[in-house]
Amino acid sequence: MKPENSRAQQVLFVAICTIGICAACGPSEQASPAGPPFRPVGSVEDVMHDVVYPHAEVVWDSVGTIITIEGTNEIRPSNEDEWLRVMQSALTLAEAGNLLMMEGRARDTEDWMIYANGLIDAATQVMEAADNRDDQGVFDTGGELYVACTACHEQYWEKPPSAMRP
Repeated sequence: MKPENSRAQQVLFVAICTIGICAACGPSEQASPAGPPFRPVGSVEDVMHDVVYPHAEVVWDSVGTIITIEGTNEIRPSNEDEWLRVMQSALTLAEAGNLLMMEGRARDTEDWMIYANGLIDAATQVMEAADNRDDQGVFDTGGELYVACTACHEQYWEKPPSAMRP
């Protein structure tokens, strides 16, 4: 065999292998799944009652002013653990927005998604404010969180709070 033919055979072999590999990696005729096979465990009410509500309360209770006859009480996170708790609750709320968009929980693909994304956005802002140890920022973005929650509840809430699980 001549050296030129050997070289040509090598190039041809590499080309065939490359085409084969590319074909194997390319799109297939079979439909690929839309995404991971998520398995919702709790209902929307469970997510709201056991995830969203307690963590929203952490945010809302973390900063404020209480004025009584005895005087004024300023509430602020006073140490790293308290700031961390606010940040963790805000992160949990942001991820809860994703939980609410999962198939099986989402009420529709329009307004519901807008409200769930609003929860994510507001909670992310709270998290950033807490990370910056900005108590006024937590207060203000906590207000945005309240607005996001209230807007969704006005459209989708089917039961009064007393009718939810204890």
